[in-house]
Amino acid sequence: MRNGRLLVDHGEIESADLLIEDGRIVERGPSLDPPAAAEVLELDDALVVPGLVNAHTHSNQTLEKGLCDALPLDAWMVIASYGGAGALMGPDELRIATLMGAIEMLRTGTTSVVDCLRVDLECFDEGLDSVMNAYAESGMRAHVAAQYTDVDFFSSLPVELIDGGDELLRPPRSTPTEVLARVEDFVERWAGRHPLVTPMLGPSSLPRCSTELFEASIDLARRRGVRLQTHLLSARSQVPFAKQRYGGSMVAYLDRLGCLEDWASFAHAIWLDDDDVAQLAASPAAVIHNPVSNLKLGAGIAPAPALWRQGGRVALGSDGASSNDSQNMWETLKMSAILHRVALDPGEWPGSSDALGMCWQGGAAVLGQQVGRLDVGACADLAILDWGQLLPAPADQVRHQLVYSELGSSVRTVIVDGDVVVRDGVVQTIDVAAVQEAATEVVARIWATLPDRLERFAELAPTLSRLEKAVSEVQLDFRRSCCW
Repeated sequence: MRNGRLLVDHGEIESADLLIEDGRIVERGPSLDPPAAAEVLELDDALVVPGLVNAHTHSNQTLEKGLCDALPLDAWMVIASYGGAGALMGPDELRIATLMGAIEMLRTGTTSVVDCLRVDLECFDEGLDSVMNAYAESGMRAHVAAQYTDVDFFSSLPVELIDGGDELLRPPRSTPTEVLARVEDFVERWAGRHPLVTPMLGPSSLPRCSTELFEASIDLARRRGVRLQTHLLSARSQVPFAKQRYGGSMVAYLDRLGCLEDWASFAHAIWLDDDDVAQLAASPAAVIHNPVSNLKLGAGIAPAPALWRQGGRVALGSDGASSNDSQNMWETLKMSAILHRVALDPGEWPGSSDALGMCWQGGAAVLGQQVGRLDVGACADLAILDWGQLLPAPADQVRHQLVYSELGSSVRTVIVDGDVVVRDGVVQTIDVAAVQEAATEVVARIWATLPDRLERFAELAPTLSRLEKAVSEVQLDFRRSCCW
């Protein structure tokens, strides 16, 4: 790559060439001499940045943009995922949904993703394989966390807070042994199979897993050397639930299990008290901040600034498209920088460098890979932006422009592991027209299920509303000063 403007550490712009071999940056500097057989990509002073990292999403939701409007998290869960009203997808549909998400991410400069994929147990193996193959086809760097649970939806809520709540409980859906046998088969099939596509464990959340299943998941992660991602304290209802099931803090429980390690990451982490923040920040585990979906679902404002001020690892994620409703990480970058300004003193406000650091360095921590930087030895995952389209200010302001004004329209070329996957704005690895045509058919089938899903939701809505009110009235003794 010749004659680029490289956004390097500390936000500096460096005019330089990059030499890439075997998927890695092997040399950076002015006027490099490429090997005779090398392909030379003339950049003409375009801006080169590390590829963005989307550290948490759900590909099975990609085709449900606009599913809900004004619903709180637990109510949204009924229509979108659990509670007997979600739309189930087969392997072919999951493939199309995955490719549509990959197209959106690649076009806007996202090169790496952690996908917490929900697949129905009836097609668990085939569905996961279909998604893994779709990512391999796309050329993205993808870590796929098979998402699983063994308890009924209402068993994950503090139903004891409302009259008749116990009547909502149902027997376990399956045993921990049955669930983990399928998950371990997935890990066995895909461990080391493809250089860019990696299997992970994805126990849905602590409330949606029995203690036996969650603890066995940690054992499996250690035994197989695989990474794990789960949801943590994404709803206020999980605070009283934790007190009832674990006798106190979920974070303290995770620490007792030995799960606050560098192979574990936790999406959302909204309802942390000050002790939780300190414990997470002192650990090598990572937290994924999902500001857009958190706001849309009214779930709360995660204490991300407090975490990284205390040395914690914080990454960024779009979350799924039925709660965001976008897979565009530029939107998430901007929101991560400006959201907290209504609650913090100006001296504590996150800035553009903080947002980019969460996306790049935090994302690298979640993946456990050398992404998110343009240094020698790093993975050659890059996004090249049109300098003229950016209308750049002085070099010191470029990172501000990226975070506050860019939406991906300036992205022209995207490189993953040294291979060009987007050239002049066109995805090279996927037949986009064919995938979009197939997606219209899948979307029509999904929306056809909506009346039944809304009918089921209407049956449960009064109970959910009573539960929401009961949770808000509980004296939580919630000690958090970090972002209010």
